[in-house]
Amino acid sequence: MKRSLRRRALILGLILTLVLAGLAFTAARALDYWQVVDTYWRVHDEVMQPTAAGRYYIDLFWRHNNELCTLIIDHPEVMEQGRTIILEYEPGLHALVDGYGDDVYLTDEMVDHVQAFLDLLVAVGSPELGADIRAESVKWPFQQFKGLTFEQVRLLTLGLPEAGPLPTPIDWYFPRDPNPSPVGTGTP
Repeated sequence: MKRSLRRRALILGLILTLVLAGLAFTAARALDYWQVVDTYWRVHDEVMQPTAAGRYYIDLFWRHNNELCTLIIDHPEVMEQGRTIILEYEPGLHALVDGYGDDVYLTDEMVDHVQAFLDLLVAVGSPELGADIRAESVKWPFQQFKGLTFEQVRLLTLGLPEAGPLPTPIDWYFPRDPNPSPVGTGTP
């Protein structure tokens, strides 16, 4: 009986150790991803929001956000390719928002990853998503960005920030609806 109790305590201790190690690992990964999230919010607020073109792309994202979330759930390859791109671009975007965007270049591989991701979204997404991706690809063929710095791409695609007061970084309505109802009114 004593031996059985000692064995159970050992097994329980081992299980508890593994669970705590998993929690510690998860917390450490969350801290790693916090910088990624922070970088992308800074890009939103400091790079995109201050330009009309940037606000257009923010609206375009929110127009398709629900569908993109569904595609991530329904198609694991969308999630995997998207995660790869997010992590791959974070150092360059971090440099951009810190004022060092001229020091980091888009590589052929980075551009090819985005092109493959856009092609995948066209293949698995709705006709509306595909049409918007194709329209933007005509306007900005992504292959032209190979070898450019993050700052050069920002200036080419978004232009210089606008002077004067800007809209708030987070609008009340996502996506922008031509006939929005006030939040919390319960009316469509």
